[in-house]
Amino acid sequence: MEILLSTLKSQTAMRGRWVYLVVGFVINICLGTVYSWSVFRPPLHRDPFNMSQAESILPFSVFLLCFGLMFSISGIAVMKYGPKKPALVGAVLVGIGYLTSSLISIAPGSSLSILLLGFGVVAGTGCAFAYNPPIAVSGRWFPDKRGFALGLTVMGFGLSSLFTAPFVAMLVNALGVFNTFLVLGFAFLALLTLAGAMLRFPPEGWDMSTRVKQTALRQEIELSTREMLRTTTFFLVWIVYLVGAGAGLSTIGYAKQIATDVAHMPDNVATLVVSLLSVSNAFGRPLLGKLADVIGSKRTLIVTLVVQLVSLLVLMPRAYHPILMVLGIVLLGMTFGAYLAVMPALISYFYGTKYLSQNYGLCFSAYGVGGVVMPMVFSSLIGQGPNYTIDDYSRAFYGMGALVVISLVLAILIRPTGKQGAKNSR
Repeated sequence: MEILLSTLKSQTAMRGRWVYLVVGFVINICLGTVYSWSVFRPPLHRDPFNMSQAESILPFSVFLLCFGLMFSISGIAVMKYGPKKPALVGAVLVGIGYLTSSLISIAPGSSLSILLLGFGVVAGTGCAFAYNPPIAVSGRWFPDKRGFALGLTVMGFGLSSLFTAPFVAMLVNALGVFNTFLVLGFAFLALLTLAGAMLRFPPEGWDMSTRVKQTALRQEIELSTREMLRTTTFFLVWIVYLVGAGAGLSTIGYAKQIATDVAHMPDNVATLVVSLLSVSNAFGRPLLGKLADVIGSKRTLIVTLVVQLVSLLVLMPRAYHPILMVLGIVLLGMTFGAYLAVMPALISYFYGTKYLSQNYGLCFSAYGVGGVVMPMVFSSLIGQGPNYTIDDYSRAFYGMGALVVISLVLAILIRPTGKQGAKNSR
């Protein structure tokens, strides 16, 4: 009877584990609203705020910086307290961050300082604490299809702006920018709290199905963060992550301008290109995550880098041809999104899932650093502007491509450590 009950409980858990992917997806849809920041900016340039273009982008930059830097701290919290408490802390901080941002209505003269603190620091930190737990949960519940599960979980972040940008635009037009912050603050506080409260790791001694158990047995090592830092592999992975994700992020930031400056597309068509970019960014995550399950995370990383090189060195320098430009942008979006799924899968396969939140949290700092450093490199390569030619962009594409070539060499040199090396070196 005990064996029968145990079997039934295991089968129920196996079916129920998909709920955590849905929960993680919803959390990421909310958090990914940061990618809709461009919708918030135009009202900030007008009375009574009167921000410059350079000032209005700063809260977005600070958000991403805090997101990247605080991610490792959130990983430590997940290891110590489990996924639920850090997720709830993240929910509260994101909600408070947006609510604080609404105070610009009271003190428009201090609007930049308010947004830097509320949206940039508080909401950015909250994003780190809310983003990490679903990744750790998916990694534990899906040892048999880890890359695909992680890709689906973070897919919501990339897809978010496709849904949230029109919604935010509607709110801004109907209620004003400060009331939009207020509405989103209460909405995210409620949704993220509800979703975060549902997150949990599999119970101790969770009896997986035979197929899942056989797949999970391939993972024969669990390295702590301190042990991971003693391996050369981690530092190679960190550099590849910084360059690969940073090169994609910096190029993607100019997508609409490239479409109008070089391919001479009308504004509405250029906006559609940016929407295609969001879709490819989102679907690249589960697609390449699934590929990591099939051919291995290292090989998938190499495939990602090669596709990125094709876009940077072959397609984008010919962006004056609309079809090649769109194809190049779509491939860049797909490969950029892939890093957000392939890298946690790679860390989990190489170092185990027990310390995944902490280990990947430290690795994710490469994304934060790359998001600051690589766009600066790209901007220096294309020149002062404000109008650019295909030659200006090509110079930047080739520069990014050269760095990605170095990353490709480093990716080939990556070697797993421990007993699982021969099995996961693919």
